[in-house]
Amino acid sequence: MKVAIILLSIVSLSFSAPQPRKIFHEHAEDFLELIMQESNDEIMQIFESYLEFEEFTKSLDYMTTSDFKQLVYEMESLPEFKAVVDFLENDNIDILYFIDRLNEIIEEIQEVKRTRQEISGKDMTAYINDCIAVFPKDKLVALFEEKVAEDEEFRVAIENLQSDEWDQIWNALWENETFLEEANILLENGIDLQVLLVELKAVFGQF
Repeated sequence: MKVAIILLSIVSLSFSAPQPRKIFHEHAEDFLELIMQESNDEIMQIFESYLEFEEFTKSLDYMTTSDFKQLVYEMESLPEFKAVVDFLENDNIDILYFIDRLNEIIEEIQEVKRTRQEISGKDMTAYINDCIAVFPKDKLVALFEEKVAEDEEFRVAIENLQSDEWDQIWNALWENETFLEEANILLENGIDLQVLLVELKAVFGQF
């Protein structure tokens, strides 16, 4: 992931020239860059430690297989999944961006030097939780609140994600038997979608 993000204070923003509006995934990059700026060393140390465990590497290996890619394609074809995508796209939230981002992360996986970073388990879920634990929580919360206060499109997108309509669309996906079967296949390979959702919320400072 890239490094460096300039955080402008409310005062400086009030005197600056108008800035081009950002689409949602550009906001997401701001949060990711803040995490990597503040926590990159710890996250890399955690990653290196987990490479020792078969439970963790099993999940990493699975995400590089054709079976995993086919499962993602099948999920994308579900009407309930398409309804989720359509809802998000109304707020310029491009889910394909996040899927591509995941692919980039998978491709960037490589060996790193051994460390003694404290870890809580051996599998992908424990790894995600350990990474969340080193996120710069206060700064992410502050960035989230700043964006909600100063960017109308971001605020509206967040409000829509907290709406009853979104709950109905999201719950319908999780009631789809095919989707649940596919989610269970991922879980059998150490990938818990619910934990990934917790991580996504944490990225945006919603712990």
